[in-house]
Amino acid sequence: MSININTNTAAARASFQLSKNNAALQKSLNRLSSGNRIVNPADDAGGLAVALKLKGSISRLAGVEKNISNAKSYLQVQDGILSSASKIVDRMAELKSLSQDVLKNSSDIESYNTEFRNLQVQLHQMSETKFNGVSLFGQGTGIAFGGGSSNM
Repeated sequence: MSININTNTAAARASFQLSKNNAALQKSLNRLSSGNRIVNPADDAGGLAVALKLKGSISRLAGVEKNISNAKSYLQVQDGILSSASKIVDRMAELKSLSQDVLKNSSDIESYNTEFRNLQVQLHQMSETKFNGVSLFGQGTGIAFGGGSSNM
């Protein structure tokens, strides 16, 4: 018993070319719809490696940008506090000279001393200010404003 296999080679070839063209068309449509030249890694392995490297660099730079922004905010807060501290120290110097006036009575001098002590407390509180849990002026001890004595 013999078996005859009839093959239409022209139809088989046409079918193969049709499926190949459909795959290429699908690939082109995927690229057009996504806007990317590389849709899957097999499209361009070298280009994909470069693209991934660039994406990694962009992500790292975005992190650096956030760190710089945080540092800038930290310095702005620190600058504002130092500016206020400067005004307080100027007022304390003024109070010191006013309290040494021989024409002032003890009530006036006590008022100056009270304001002076309040300003010392305010300076100490400012020295302990933290920015997101980080001390602005040292390792938790702060800046020693006003010395040890509370009297002028």
